[in-house]
Amino acid sequence: MTHLILDIGNTRTKVAVMKEGDIVEQCTCPDIMQLNLRSLCTRHSVDKAIASVVGPMPDFRALLPCDVMKKFHLLSHTSRMPIKIDYATPETLGMDRVAAVVGAREQCPGSPLMVVDAGSCITIDLLDDNDCYRGGAILPGLQMRFKAMHHYTAALPEVELTAEELSGETLTPIVGRSTRESLVAGVCNAALFEIQGFAEEYRRQYPDIKLFLTGGNADFFAKRLFFPNFALPSLMLIGLDKLLELNV
Repeated sequence: MTHLILDIGNTRTKVAVMKEGDIVEQCTCPDIMQLNLRSLCTRHSVDKAIASVVGPMPDFRALLPCDVMKKFHLLSHTSRMPIKIDYATPETLGMDRVAAVVGAREQCPGSPLMVVDAGSCITIDLLDDNDCYRGGAILPGLQMRFKAMHHYTAALPEVELTAEELSGETLTPIVGRSTRESLVAGVCNAALFEIQGFAEEYRRQYPDIKLFLTGGNADFFAKRLFFPNFALPSLMLIGLDKLLELNV
């Protein structure tokens, strides 16, 4: 079976074609309307599709072939899940968070999991060893922090991290020696220390917990955290593929 996986986030859309659990084609773009999904489905003989959507809902009937639309699933809190959801307001829970946790469980059965999605926002989610999703935390992402400091002050510039700074190959200085360096030191190290703090606290409760990182800035944090972790950009796609199998 060949599946079309759509992860429509705050700032970008990830599209993948998966066959028997393997990604055979993948792309990322700012707007799903830029993609010819009908052609993609025809080229790969897609059988069914799933979407996780954050924000405005696209018109999937206009985007997908009729035969695929008949086996299309829009992920929601009412979808069938391979995990239990212990969340006070499941209707407000971002399905991207659930998909990432399900993807992590597919990679690592049995252990408690902390799943960090480092994107526009940084989400931290906890799955216990009984496959019960316990909730987590939502933090501002790196660029959101830079934008906020620029917007709410008169003199601070808006910083854009370079590809080299985001790669994780060079360490962020703890002491900035210019205004830009001070902003980078503050934003990047604060976010790092926050994730590290959550990881250490979760580890007190679950000593054998495993940490998974995903999202656009996963590599940045993976190479800096003082905690064993697994960085897997395709984590959410793996989770969505599993959820599609359960629901269609």
